[in-house]
Amino acid sequence: MKTPFKALPLLLCLTAISSSLAQSAPAPPALSDVPPVTMGLWETQTSSTVTGVENTPMAAMAAAISRPHVTQSCLTAEKWKSDIQGINARQQRGCTLSNVHQSSSEVSFDQVCTPEHGGTNNAHVDILIDSAQHAHGKVVMNVTNPALPQPMTITVSMASHYVSPACGDVKPGEGKMVQ
Repeated sequence: MKTPFKALPLLLCLTAISSSLAQSAPAPPALSDVPPVTMGLWETQTSSTVTGVENTPMAAMAAAISRPHVTQSCLTAEKWKSDIQGINARQQRGCTLSNVHQSSSEVSFDQVCTPEHGGTNNAHVDILIDSAQHAHGKVVMNVTNPALPQPMTITVSMASHYVSPACGDVKPGEGKMVQ
């Protein structure tokens, strides 16, 4: 089963969410291609809340997103690099990154996207790298869209840990839903 969590589970969640929002902008400092974590199999627990869609046809989608999930993903240096390049490339497609910070202990930034169909998608991403084998973080996204009766907020909390150097049947770029 494919899952939106593709590489380093924490950045993957961000990548999956922001790729659905992304559509051009000036380039602030780029994120580094050098991974600050151990390569191999990672497992991530996510929990989400979605507000602003209560009593709308999107309420069922919000309930499905809000269920806790556990996924596994295979992180390789190549996959890390392609995910970081993907985040950097969004600056060229309708999104603006600001407050970009990357260190051995944190990756954080703000992103504003203006989709072609109108509205605005703002996200704040903060991934804390506790060690080479543990990380946690949060993504808070605010979405306004002419098709929505009111703004929607999606908050995703994540905790991720390294499992093993061998990825088994989990291929880079594809995730495996565990729970």
